[in-house]
Amino acid sequence: MRIGLTTFAARSVAVVALAGTAALGGCASASSVTVQQEQQVGADYSRQINAQLPLVRDAASNDYINELGKRIARVADPRGIPYTFYIVNSDVVNAFSIPGGYVYVNRGLIERASNASELAGVLGHEIAHVVDRHSINQMAKAQNANNLLGVLGTVLLGRASPVVQQGAQVAVQVGGSAIFAGFSRADERQADHDGVIFETRAGYNPRGMVTMFQKLVTEEQNSPGRLSQFFATHPGAQERITNVQAEINATPAARATNLTTDTRPFQSFRSRLRTLTPYPSDRK
Repeated sequence: MRIGLTTFAARSVAVVALAGTAALGGCASASSVTVQQEQQVGADYSRQINAQLPLVRDAASNDYINELGKRIARVADPRGIPYTFYIVNSDVVNAFSIPGGYVYVNRGLIERASNASELAGVLGHEIAHVVDRHSINQMAKAQNANNLLGVLGTVLLGRASPVVQQGAQVAVQVGGSAIFAGFSRADERQADHDGVIFETRAGYNPRGMVTMFQKLVTEEQNSPGRLSQFFATHPGAQERITNVQAEINATPAARATNLTTDTRPFQSFRSRLRTLTPYPSDRK
């Protein structure tokens, strides 16, 4: 299921697109985008996204996911940029990240995690997309504001979109759509590979990434279409399970016996989420 949120004027999308282009200075190469520019673009996008998404506002829940996420980010991103983690009040299974260290995890995905290492695997993967600058690489390929607007229209809508006319309105289906969905298989493999490394460095058992994938694949097999959005934005799940397991087998540190699989704070966090305000009623 997707959550149909309030309509989002194309003019607003254009503003973000133009701001992003200006911040990047019209760069055609990701290597020429500075960390400061990346953070500016990310902050602009995050403000727009936060105005549209049904975010969980519970302080204790946000404190936990930020504590866990920042623990991984500290050992993952040598640039030292500040990361912020958000919980989206959606039962759609998905997560996404945007440049500058902004990571969003849907409540539906969190509630399917059985232990801390499974959630840490999700966060490690999304942090890797930021560290590896996959979104910046996509944005840098846009040669002008119209191209960037087309990219934003596609990823915000979760589908290919026609040229957006200024003043028209588009419905933002963000229940589970990754804002920068459509990463290449190479990008996804790299994020999985680096996610294993980052999760391990943070002291968590990277096998959590494997068990999380296995759980989602099994659920999709038992209820076809239920997790269609996740599998639309995260292709080749079965192949990735094999690759992640191979990476763990080849990494001695990832097989250490002192890595954390679960914690009481995680179980308290997960239980607390289940007591919060139900998902928005405009599901469709």
